[in-house]
Formats: sequence, structure tokens, C-alpha cells
Amino acid sequence: MDQQFIANLKAQLELLVFATNTEAIKEVTSILSNQFYSSKVCVPSLVEISTTASEWQIRQLAAVELRKRIPKFWPELDEQVRVSIREHLLKQILSEQDKLTRHGLARVISAIAKIDIPKNSWPNLLEFLYTCCNSQTVSHREIGVFVLDSLLESVSDSVIAHFGYLIDLFNKLLKDPESIQVRVTTMEALAKLGEWIESDKKADVARFQSMVPDMAQVLEACLAAGDEDNASRCFEVFNILLLLEAPLLNKHIAQLIDFSLTVGSNKDLDDNLRIMALNFLVWTASYKRSRLQKLKIVSSLIERLMIITTEEDPEDVDDDSPSRVSLRVLNVLSTNLPPAQVFPIVANHVVQYMQNPDPMVRKGGMLCLAITIEGSVDFVRNQVPELVNLVVIGLQDPSKKVQRASCMALGCFADELSDEIAEYHAQLLPQILNILTNDTDVEIGKHACNALDAILEGLGDKVIPYLPQLMQQLIAQLDNGSIIVKPMALAAIGSAAHAAGKEFSPYFKEVMARIGHAMSLADSEESYSLRGVATDTAGTLAEAMGKEEFRPYLEDTMRLAFQGMSMNASTLRDCGFCFFGVLSRVFGEEFSKYLSIIVPELLKTFAMDETSVTQEATDLLENKSMDEDEDNEFSVNTAISNEMEVAADCAGEIFANTRSGFLPYVTEVVTQIVRLLNNYSDTVRKSAVSSLFTFVTTFASMGSAEPWTPGLNTNQKIHENVSQMIKLVIPAILAMWEEEDEPMVVTRILIELRGAMSIVGPALIAENITPLSEHLQRATGDCVSEVSHVLGPDFVPYLQVFMPLLLSFYKPTCALSERSMSVGCLSETTKNMGSSITPFAETLYQLFITGMNDPEIEVKSNSSYGIGLLVYYVKIDWTSHLPAILQCLAKLFEISSNTSNIIDNACGAVARIIMGASSTNIIPYNEVLPVWLANLPLKADHQEDEPVYDCLVGLIEHNQPAIQPFIERVKEVVKQAISNPDTEMSEGARLKLASLI
Repeated sequence: MDQQFIANLKAQLELLVFATNTEAIKEVTSILSNQFYSSKVCVPSLVEISTTASEWQIRQLAAVELRKRIPKFWPELDEQVRVSIREHLLKQILSEQDKLTRHGLARVISAIAKIDIPKNSWPNLLEFLYTCCNSQTVSHREIGVFVLDSLLESVSDSVIAHFGYLIDLFNKLLKDPESIQVRVTTMEALAKLGEWIESDKKADVARFQSMVPDMAQVLEACLAAGDEDNASRCFEVFNILLLLEAPLLNKHIAQLIDFSLTVGSNKDLDDNLRIMALNFLVWTASYKRSRLQKLKIVSSLIERLMIITTEEDPEDVDDDSPSRVSLRVLNVLSTNLPPAQVFPIVANHVVQYMQNPDPMVRKGGMLCLAITIEGSVDFVRNQVPELVNLVVIGLQDPSKKVQRASCMALGCFADELSDEIAEYHAQLLPQILNILTNDTDVEIGKHACNALDAILEGLGDKVIPYLPQLMQQLIAQLDNGSIIVKPMALAAIGSAAHAAGKEFSPYFKEVMARIGHAMSLADSEESYSLRGVATDTAGTLAEAMGKEEFRPYLEDTMRLAFQGMSMNASTLRDCGFCFFGVLSRVFGEEFSKYLSIIVPELLKTFAMDETSVTQEATDLLENKSMDEDEDNEFSVNTAISNEMEVAADCAGEIFANTRSGFLPYVTEVVTQIVRLLNNYSDTVRKSAVSSLFTFVTTFASMGSAEPWTPGLNTNQKIHENVSQMIKLVIPAILAMWEEEDEPMVVTRILIELRGAMSIVGPALIAENITPLSEHLQRATGDCVSEVSHVLGPDFVPYLQVFMPLLLSFYKPTCALSERSMSVGCLSETTKNMGSSITPFAETLYQLFITGMNDPEIEVKSNSSYGIGLLVYYVKIDWTSHLPAILQCLAKLFEISSNTSNIIDNACGAVARIIMGASSTNIIPYNEVLPVWLANLPLKADHQEDEPVYDCLVGLIEHNQPAIQPFIERVKEVVKQAISNPDTEMSEGARLKLASLI
């Protein structure tokens, strides 16, 4: 080796480690890159320095830099040099005393192994690591498991061949008697190993599950020692395991939930440890909702979480606390579980909490009510009077904390139920105005204005009688209130103007004077926030008052908006773009005179890079260690992504309103928006899709008014501009769609595509009909049922759009996959929409009957599932249809195998039909029950267990004469079902049926 090269490299590393300013670091970094890291010689040199330098900081930095050079230079080294380095590293890592340097060398070994192990070029590495893990020396065990953990991340597909040995080894290391580091790192390695376990490998799943209690003991040890860092690592492991498809935690999930609740409730522990435990519950509620329901622990979980919400919170609203994380868990529960399982429990406790003499309990109750409304809107729509009464009681509470929580609850209710809450304006507005008049508390004022804003937005002309008192209070807040309250007060003024329209005229000038002042502020972060809201409110007033009333303020507000965009505040750029979009609506083509300065700002935003290289210099200057995963070499600036999203929407909006005035900029702007279709952010991609379709439809509307005629072979004449825009936009969207896996974005494509087709006609898709058809088939099946699950009854108008498309894939000429997708998707949609599917009942009945007679078993199975759901949810007279349904189902029971779960789905269908028609006497039980019971219990599709056994309970309780002749067969079925751990039976059904046997 060139010793002079090594000496010079070490000298530069020393300068870098001990540099005291950014310029020096930049200079040294440049020298290293250009003079040292451009040659393969740097690898053996960095090996030498990382293992021999006297200063640990230099050894550590050399190890970090060495790992980065391995992917490029390792294959270029002579084999003799590579052998020497491998041996040297394995020897030196055992003698290295500094922990961070050991970790750095371990990552070097892992980087080399990533290249060598797949080629079997380092056969003794795993043996070396096993020896280390079984060593009597603690540091050797720590090294062994740390490197194994790194290997599982980088070359897991090669290491996984040793699965059995690794499981046994990790089982031993979890109980290491001397080192918590060994135990915690073993947990992290197990998380990576768990990613390779498949759900159907029951022996592997069971083996892993048997280790979960030991993993929990590692976490308990960390908590007992107050070891926050290692406890965080343990919780992260459990969070990862929750995400995996294999049910690795299912067997112990109830105990883990109880443990997390116990930790989260323990006020003697550090808040950070409690927060970690409660965050595990956030993940559990998000990813294990079915398991939560099956365990029947939701009620007790809610009760224990609500107790934690009564604790004190830190003053800084951005700081986490046990109370705030508990509220987050409740919110996730409310949005992931059926509202009937969450909101009634919360509401009942809130009623009790509001009678408690402790104001903290009352505060907690009101916050729980606020946080759970999001997932329960339709469920509570008929309970609004009771909710309003609770809120009014809270607003009148003598405690400021309860008043503040009640304002928050009212704001949440008004956001979700604006029309319903607006009906109670006479009870609510005086209470809010009274708080604003008599209370100077900043937090209460902020939330009172926020609640006011939410109510006013849906009030319409009912706001007019309140305007004098409203404006008096809100302008007083603008003039004399806290800088924290002013943005909320100004937003409420905007909502009042929006509701009042021209009736706001008496207050327009005095409000615009204050907006002009607020749009000029630039002395703090808080003033930036006020300036942004002022910009938004100026746009709202422009729309409310009209262009002639607003014209005197146009030039000044545009100038101030541009000034705001030049400041170093992304929020002001977002607000500026929104403002321009609104004013383009108000002023139309007249707004074109501003395009020469707006468009460059749009292009500037589109050209931004959300990713930035990690600055090692910052870590060095701040004396931070580099004991981290250096693969994270870039970070993402979400503020830039938000700005791109707003800018894309703005571009489409402005073109739609200014039309010909925008033409000189169209090509450049659209080209940049097309680039955004590949952006990492789903919201940016969604906005880009909407904007591009707006460009297409606007061009079409600017052309001939001649209506298009249906059909691909029509001679539709379109303007050259429209044709060019279609050629630029549609292929780009289709190419992006090919890789798109975010339902929100695909749904946006479908909605925009439908709207654009109705305007442009066949010319929009004529040249791309084949790939478009393929995308529609896949996307419709993927998206429609999921959207129906999210929207529930509100999906009705959207199903009117998707129904013809879905039905078009069920024709004799369609492929099996297409017919199966069509029936399966509409079956799931029926389940998700419940009784609101009724308007489509006749169409779906015909589809499912036809499907049960399809030649393919997969389609038959999906159709039987759908028909059962349809009869169960649609409350019409099925008397004339039932014979045909039962006849089709009877044929399915004659099939000899349970392929595609056809027998199980048929059993589920019969159960739902019996329950759906239970109020009538149209079921021929003497014909149905023998066949049905003969095919129970279910063989594979245990999702159908619950309706089957609920149906049995109903028959036993309410239709004894029908079931009595078959009671012995029922007992036999129940006995087999209860003894099968895979049976998914409601707890009520299990108890009742168990008593039968």
C-alpha cells in the first residue's frame, strides 16, 4: 500500500473531524472527493485508517466513508487484496473498543457481504458470526448479532436459507444474561426475519409466536431501567411486526395491548416511555382492527384510553403527551372500526365525565367526543340535538380548560356536520360570542374563533342577523387580540363574508383595510401565518363581493401576494397560488395581465427538487455521531411537495379562467406538469392529473361548439390545439397509471377521465382505447370496492358512474378474470354500502343470478356471495325471487369440491338469506336446512363463519319448529366449529351455541 497516500488521506480526515466551520468542511470534502475517493486505492487505505488510527473519531469516520466506497470499488480490487481485507476486518472488529466504530466496521462487513455472499465468495463469514454470537465475551456477541442484523437487511435472501438455525440462535440471544444490546439487536434481527415468513407456513409462524413473550420481556427490561433508546427500538420492532402479512403477533396481541395500556397509564414512568407504548396502540388500531373486533376488547380499550385523556397536557401544542396520543388512538379506532363499536361507548362515558367535579375529567370527556366524530358522522347524524346539548353545557362550564375543549368539539362537529350544526345557531353562536366578549385567554379565543369559522361556513343567509355583533367581536380580536388568535378571527370573517354574500358590504372596507395591513407583515413566524390567512381571506372577499367591488383593492393585494411569495415561507407561496386561482375566477380573462409574473412562479415551483442530499457537514459541526443507516442519503421536503400540489391546481384553474390569455405559456407549463405525474407524492400526482385534464377540457371548450357523437369511428373534428394536448397528456397519464398503486390517485384519474370524455368525446380516447380498457378493468376492480368501503352510503352517486363500466366486463365474450372481477367487485360493494345499495337491487339481482349459472366456479362463488348480501341488506319483498335464488344455490351444493370457496360462500349466502327474510314465512326450511347443515362447518373461508353461526343462533332462538328436527346435526356442527381455532364466531354466538352442546 502507498503509505504516503494513507498518511495524506488520514490528515484530511483529521481536518474534517476537527473542523470548526462549514467552509473548512466543504473544502476538505472537495479534496477527499476529487483526490482520494476517485480511486480504488481508497478502499484498502480506509481499511487501514479505520482499524489503526489512534483517535476513535477518525476511525469511525473512516469506517463510514469506507462503507460508501465498497459498492463502487470492491469488485475492482484484486482477489488477494479482497481476501486480506476480509480477514483483517473480522480480526479487527473483535478488538475494536469504541462502540460506534464497531458499528461502522459491521456495516462495512455487511456492504461487502451484500456483494460476496450471493457469489459464495465469503463462505466463512456466517460461521464467524455464529461463533461470535455463541462467544463467552459480551462484545463479541454484540458484534455477531449486529452484523447478522445488518446482513438480514442487505442480503436476507441468501441468509434466509439458514432460517432454522437463525431462529434457534435468536431464541437463545433474546435471553442474553449480560447485554441488553444483544437482546434488543436480536429483536431487530427477528423483525427482519419475520418479513420472510409466509402466512401459510404455520410451523414457522408458531415458532416465531413462541418467542414473542421473550421479546416482550426485553421491552419490559428496557422500561424498568428507564432505557428510552432501547425501549424505542423494541416498540419499533413490534410496530413492524404488526404490518406483516403473517400473523406473528396475533396469538399474543391481547397481552401486548394490555401491557401497552398498563405502561401508557403509569404516571410514575417517564412520559416518553408512556408515549411509545400508546403509539403501539395507534399502529394496532390501524393494522389489526379485525383482531381487535374478534378479541372483544374495544370497549375496555376505549374506557382505559379515556382515563388517560384526563391528564394535563404540555402548553406547546406540538409536543406529544400521553393524553394526546390516547386521543390519537381513539381517533384511529373511530375511523377504522364500525362507528357503533366506538362512538356510543365514548358518548356514554362523556355524559358521566361531564358530571364529574374534576374539570380535567370534563376536559378529557369533551376532547374524546371531538376526536371520535370523524369516523362516526353518519352514525351520529340523528343524535345531533344530544351532542349540541353536551357542547352547550361545556361552553358554559366555569373551567377555561373545559370551555376550550368544548370549542374544539364544536369545531369538529361543525366541520363534519355543517348543515346539521348550523340549524342550532341560536343556541351556539351566542355562547361563542359570549366567550369572545368576556374571556381573554389566548387558547380559548383561538378555538372559539375556529368553532365560529366552522359554523359560519354552513350558515348561509342565516348569518345576517348576527353580523353586527359578529363583526364587532372579530374586528376587536383583529385589532387587540393575540397574534395567535388573529388568523382564526380573520378566517371566521372570511366565512361570514362567504355566507352573507353582498350583505357583507357594510363591513367590506374596514375589513380590507385590516387585510392590507396583515398582508404587509413580515417580522415573525406568527406574522407569516396571519399574512397567509389574510391572503386567503382577501380571495374569499373578492368572490363574495364581486369584481367591481374588489377592483379598487386588486393591484395592492396582488402586489402584496407577490411580495409574500418572495419571502422564505412556503406557506405564503401556497396562499399566493390559491389567491391567484380565486382571482382568476373572479376576473376571468381580464386577469391575463398578471400571467407574465405568475407563470414564472409556477415554473419555479415545478422545477424544485423535494429531495436534498444529507449534509454530513452539519452532523460533524454539531458533533453528532454517524452511527446510523447511511443508506438514507436523502430526505424529502414535504413543504415543497405541498407547494407543487397547490401550484398544479392553480395552473389548471388559471388557464380555465383566462383561456386565450394563457396560450403563450401552455406548452411549457403542461410539459412541467406532465413531469409531476412521476412525483413521489400521491397528492402531487393527483393534482397533476386534475390539472392536465383541465387543460384538455378547457381547450375543447374553446373550440367548436359542435356536439360530438358516440362511437370510435365517427369523423369527429377537433381543433389542432385539442389534438396536440390529447397527444401530450393522455399517453403520459396512461403510462403513469400503469405503475400507480395509490387508490386515491387512480380514483382521481377515473373521475377526471369520465368528466373529460363527456366534454371532449371519443377523440379523447380513440388512439389509446386498448391500454385504457386494460387500465379500467384493473383499476375499477381495485378501486371501486375500496372507495365504497370508505364512503359507504355516500357512494351511491359514484356507483351510478361505475356500474355500467363494471357490468360491461360481465359478458359471454369477456375473459374469466374480467367476469370474476365484475361480480366480485359488485359483491364487495354491496357489502360495503349495506341498505343504500337498494336502488341497484334489480340490476345486481340479474347479475348475480346469471353469475351463479356461469360455467366457471370462481364466478359462481363470487355470485353466491353477492346474492346473499343483496337479500340480507335490501328490505324488499323477495317472495317472487326466492325460488330462483334457492334453485341456483342448490346447484352449487352439488359441486363436489370447495374450489374458490364455492361451498363456503353458498353456506354464507343461505345464512344471510335466512336472516334477511326472517320476518316472513317464505323460506322452505324443510328443503333448505338439510342441505345447508350437511355442508357445515365451513372448510376454508372463515370470513363467512360469523353470518352462518349468527343465523344458527337466530333459528334456535326464534324459529324452534324449523330447526328442531335437525338439532342433533346442529350440535355436531357447533361442536366441530367451536373446537376449530380458525373459526371466526361472534362472542355472543359462541356463548349461546356452547350452551347448546
